[in-house]
Amino acid sequence: MAAPMDDVALVFAELGDLEKKFAEVELDALRRKEFSLKPLYTKRKEFLDRVPDFWPTVFGNGPEEIQQFLSPDDLALISAITSFTVERYQIESETSGEPRSLRFTFEFAENEFFEDTKLVKEFEYRPRGDGPGSLVSTPIPIKWKAKRRDVTHGFLDAAVELYNAEEALKLKNGETEVDIVERESLWQHEKLRDKLAKMDESPDLEPSFFDWFGFRGAVKTSYPKKVAENGANDTEDDDEEDEDDEPMLEVEIFPAGEEVAIVLAEELWTDAIDYFMSAQEGSSTSSEANDIIVDGDEESSEDDDPPELVEGEIATEVQEIEEEEAEADSARPRKRQRNV
Repeated sequence: MAAPMDDVALVFAELGDLEKKFAEVELDALRRKEFSLKPLYTKRKEFLDRVPDFWPTVFGNGPEEIQQFLSPDDLALISAITSFTVERYQIESETSGEPRSLRFTFEFAENEFFEDTKLVKEFEYRPRGDGPGSLVSTPIPIKWKAKRRDVTHGFLDAAVELYNAEEALKLKNGETEVDIVERESLWQHEKLRDKLAKMDESPDLEPSFFDWFGFRGAVKTSYPKKVAENGANDTEDDDEEDEDDEPMLEVEIFPAGEEVAIVLAEELWTDAIDYFMSAQEGSSTSSEANDIIVDGDEESSEDDDPPELVEGEIATEVQEIEEEEAEADSARPRKRQRNV
């Protein structure tokens, strides 16, 4: 005999409460794990920074979700990366702090594209009461050495200009949010919208990975008050809409920004050594094949020998760190956690 619908609804309500408890346990486990891993990652960074071209190799051979956004112009800039770190910067202790907020730090050698030697971008996790939360960020400016060196074709600068204009507007009005009508009336908004439209029409303009530094995410926006049938302001419905519906900006220059941030944090950063070694093995196999074809000689050339970093002190120390990471990371969470 089928259970009454009221009973089924009650069961699912209780299951919903149970899901929240699952999410709380997962969140606590993530916080404790990342807090324990922090000193290990710090130690690992000291060794990896001594490996020539480590991070350019990792980015160039990393997850497809990253590689698909690397334009030919980006590759020259990627080769200038000397260090890269990911931090769960809002973790305060094993039992407190938001572990899903992320900070990315890129360090660069002198290059022909921009003057900056370090770029830092933070993603703050914003929870929602009725579903999964999201990551939000602010645009990070880059000081290009010349307009023709800007691999984002001006999109990043335009995104920064719009953000600064909105901040000035909030300060002027004494508000914490920008009205959607006021935002769309800004000339900076129109400029960015026109640039995006031109990109859609021009196949020669390739999006850049560095557009990611302009990502903002689901921005809090206030909407004009609706007028009810009785002529009163329908404030209750507006409050619910503002809380539940925070859409991405129409002029978002890197819509996949959150997904890329998660892949950088949970795959490229954590598995960096694996990506590097995989690239070395592929390069070695290719070189050996070429030697056989050209020389008919079965001896490997000096270039085909395993890299020194695998045989020496660095490799030994990194292996020890990897083993410690593996113990702390035996149950790595997937890209998204249950919502708390």
